[in-house]
Amino acid sequence: MHALRREFLDGPETPDLVLIHSTARPAGSPGTVLSRSSIVVPATSEPGKREVRLFFPSPPGGGALRVRYAFSIVSSGAERFSDPYETLLPGPETGDDAVLIGEEGGGNLPPAPGRGTFRILLPLREGEPAEGNARFGFGAMRKKPSESLCRAALPLDGKTPPVIEVPEALSVLKERPMPFFLYHATEGGVGLVADKINSARITWRDEEGDVVCARMLWSCGSWDAPNLTPLEVKRFSGDGSPSGYPFAEDREAFLRGRESSLDRFPLPRTHEGYLFGPAGSVAEYCFLLLRRRPDGTVAAEWRNRDGGNWTIRL
Repeated sequence: MHALRREFLDGPETPDLVLIHSTARPAGSPGTVLSRSSIVVPATSEPGKREVRLFFPSPPGGGALRVRYAFSIVSSGAERFSDPYETLLPGPETGDDAVLIGEEGGGNLPPAPGRGTFRILLPLREGEPAEGNARFGFGAMRKKPSESLCRAALPLDGKTPPVIEVPEALSVLKERPMPFFLYHATEGGVGLVADKINSARITWRDEEGDVVCARMLWSCGSWDAPNLTPLEVKRFSGDGSPSGYPFAEDREAFLRGRESSLDRFPLPRTHEGYLFGPAGSVAEYCFLLLRRRPDGTVAAEWRNRDGGNWTIRL
């Protein structure tokens, strides 16, 4: 697995939100997409600086990855996109920003078909070391716990636990993600640690029919590992899944096609999605909506609970 660190400098105006949208392909096979993601770039302790580490699967059979990415900035009621960038992993341009994360046994279990990943801080326990290495992995509910399931390793820096990517689900039953376990073990720690990963269905109700795309900004335990989840109208079919919006060559045409598909659904429309985290933890969330204004333009609007975000215990 490859990891790539990217930075973003805010400039004179501080954005509400910065996202990085990336696509990874084998360097010798441009028609094959290995991963595609939209990740929140969180702020650092240094004013005006944001930083994120992106994770990419290694190409089957080895070799280099070609990564294409762009930033989007939500500010002043709009979402604006940067020009795209490209880089090679490993390659001369990335230097120390790129590292290869060791994996055993073919790597950790992948998400269930049609599901993605989410980000959390590795849930270290009291008594576990803050430095050294940590191994982590995943297992189904009926799978016997074993350190052999922890197939990826990350260094601990002695400060904040590392951000990891976790499958939204290893299996799905009746369109609902099923619980599973996140395992980890640290050098000189307390042995194998298990966290049951639960999910919660979250909805946004569109009364007026002007919401083109609904997304949920959320975190579980710490805003050092935020997530942005696209919400979809149940049984939606047609052009324009909201996760594809940042990657469209013509985003206005994309939104027009999506609106045409949404018109087949009566009002009010319920957009739904899931958030995830360890059992017993508290997730915090709000909504980022793309709405069609009467003049035909698209506005990016936040929806929060009065006095703050919504919370839910998993």
